[in-house]
Amino acid sequence: MPHKLPLLALLALGVTFQTCADVPLLPSHNNRDSASEESGIVRFHGYVYASPCVLMTQSRIQDIEMGEISARQFHQAGDRSQPVRFTLYLKDCLKGATQARSSIASKTTGNDWRAYSTGEQAVQVTFIGESDINNRNLIRTTGTTQGAGVRLMDMKGNPLDVNQTNAPYLVNPGDSELNFLAALESTGRQVTAGEFSGLVRLKMEYL
Repeated sequence: MPHKLPLLALLALGVTFQTCADVPLLPSHNNRDSASEESGIVRFHGYVYASPCVLMTQSRIQDIEMGEISARQFHQAGDRSQPVRFTLYLKDCLKGATQARSSIASKTTGNDWRAYSTGEQAVQVTFIGESDINNRNLIRTTGTTQGAGVRLMDMKGNPLDVNQTNAPYLVNPGDSELNFLAALESTGRQVTAGEFSGLVRLKMEYL
């Protein structure tokens, strides 16, 4: 099985390569050419994606509304608001889906009736942002609200660390979705009322 090098992409922007055709030589003329004849050149340009998936436009910049949150529900560090979901939409992903164990020739992992090949397409997502001063795994918020940060989680509610690479996700061929949760989490016994906002950038590594 050929060795596959990992491919890095920031915000899933495909690395592009621009090709420029050499300028062709202009046709030569002699005295017998017609005075009305003219010549010119045509240049060709293009881009080649090096990313296994393309992050769709609606996923590149997202504003997630977390709604109105009562300060009364925070009593100690670690208390969270009702989580909200946000999604990364991928398109044109290379083939790499689940298969029956009997049809996979390479080393596999999984249960007896379904498995994942070690050659499957996968993506690791790193959430990059400024950490909360009291909890490095929360995204720092700005605004008038104090005593809380934004917690990121997977769809099962498992916490995702900020500025650290998390476990890889398998992506389906063609279009695929990666779903996550976000909640406001207290860093102490009290969260003050006010407005807040947070910012995180995405780094996606295709395996």
